[in-house]
Amino acid sequence: MFSLMANCCNWLKRWREPARKVTLVMVGLDNAGKTATVRGIQGENPQDVAPTVGFSKVDLKQGKFEVTIFDLGGGKRIRGIWKNYYSESHGVVFVVDSSDVQRIQETRETMAEVLQHPRIAGKPVLVLANKQDQEGALAEADIIENLSLEKLVNENKCLCQIEPCSAVLGCGKKVDKSIKKGLKWLLNNIAKDYEAIAERVQRDTAEQRAQEEQDKKERAARVRQIREERDRQEQEEAEREGRQIQEEELDDESIPSPFQPIGNVISEIDDKEKERRRVREPQEARTNSPKTDADREEEEEEEEEEEPDHPRQTPENAASAKTGEPDKKKTRKLHLKRRHRVDPLRTEAESPTPPPPPVGWATPNISRLPKLEPLGASRHSELFKAVPPLANRPQPNGDAQDVVL
Repeated sequence: MFSLMANCCNWLKRWREPARKVTLVMVGLDNAGKTATVRGIQGENPQDVAPTVGFSKVDLKQGKFEVTIFDLGGGKRIRGIWKNYYSESHGVVFVVDSSDVQRIQETRETMAEVLQHPRIAGKPVLVLANKQDQEGALAEADIIENLSLEKLVNENKCLCQIEPCSAVLGCGKKVDKSIKKGLKWLLNNIAKDYEAIAERVQRDTAEQRAQEEQDKKERAARVRQIREERDRQEQEEAEREGRQIQEEELDDESIPSPFQPIGNVISEIDDKEKERRRVREPQEARTNSPKTDADREEEEEEEEEEEPDHPRQTPENAASAKTGEPDKKKTRKLHLKRRHRVDPLRTEAESPTPPPPPVGWATPNISRLPKLEPLGASRHSELFKAVPPLANRPQPNGDAQDVVL
C-alpha cells in the first residue's frame, strides 16, 4: 500500500515537472544517413535527402523533453565545425553506415576524435548502425569489433548504446523501432543526471564564448599591427622619395557602421527624394509655362537672324568658289537657348534595298507542262510497226533440227 502511494506521488511529481530542454548533436561521416534519421523522427519522408552543407537545426517534442538536434554535415572539409557545438550538447548521436565496409577505419578514427574531446567525454552516446536493409551490412557485433567501441567508451567514460536500424523504412509513428528505442535510452540517461550535465553545459558554453571573445580581440590586434606596419613602411618610402602622403585612411572609430536600422536608411532616401523634387519643380514650371508675346517675337527674330552653317549653293556661291574668292557674306554665330530643341544628326546610313535573289538551278521554271495522255491510248506512234514473227526454215539436206522460238 505504501509502495503504491509512493509510486503515485513520484508519477504526479514527474507529471508536474516542466519540460526539460535537451540539445543533441548528430554526427557521422557523409552519406551515413544522419538527415534521413532526423527527418524520420520528425515525421517527414526520409527518401531523396540532399547532402547537408554546414548544419541544420531541428526542434522536436519527445515526451517531457524539448529536444533540439543539430544535424552536422559529415564532409571532410566541414568536420572542423563540430567542436563549436560540443559545449552546448547534452548527448551525442553517432550514425554509422553499416554497408560501407571500405570506410569503417575512417569511421573509427572520427568516432575516437569525437569521444576524446574534453567537452564530449563523460556524456552519453548513442550509436546508430544505419542501413541494415542493404546487402552486405555489418552486424552489431562486427561494428563493435571494427570500431573498438568498448575501448573508446571505457577510456572516455561515456555511457554508450548501439542500435542496428534503417532510417528509410518509415517515418513518424512508423519509424524504425530501434531508432525510437535508442532515442528513449539517450533521453532517459540524460534525465538521470540532468542537473550535472546542464551545469557542465552552462560552464562549457561560458568558456567557449570567452575564448571566442579572446580570439576576436587577438585577431583585431593582429590586424591593427599589420596596418600600423604598412603605414610605417609607406611613410618611410614617402620620406625617402621626398613626397608627402596626402590621403590618410580613416580610423575604425570614424568609419560609419554599415549595419544600420532599415528605418534610418528609408528616412534618408525619402529626404533625398524630397530635396530632388523641390529642386526639380521650379525648372519644370519654367519649361512648362505658356509663352508670352515678347518670347514669341524674340524667337521669330532669332529664326530670321539664324543662318545654316552650310548654306545652299547658289550661282553666286558657285562662281566665287570657282574663282577662289572668299565669300564676303559674314555668318552670324548661332545662339541656342534652353527652349530650342536640337534634333540629333542622322548618322546612320539608309540601308539600300536588298537585290533580288539570283536565279539558279533551284529556281522553278514557270512554264506550262505539256498535256499528258492516259495510258492505254488507242493511237500509236508513227514509228511503231509490227514485226513479223521469226521462223527457222529448214534447209534441204541439212543436219540441223528444227528450233522453235
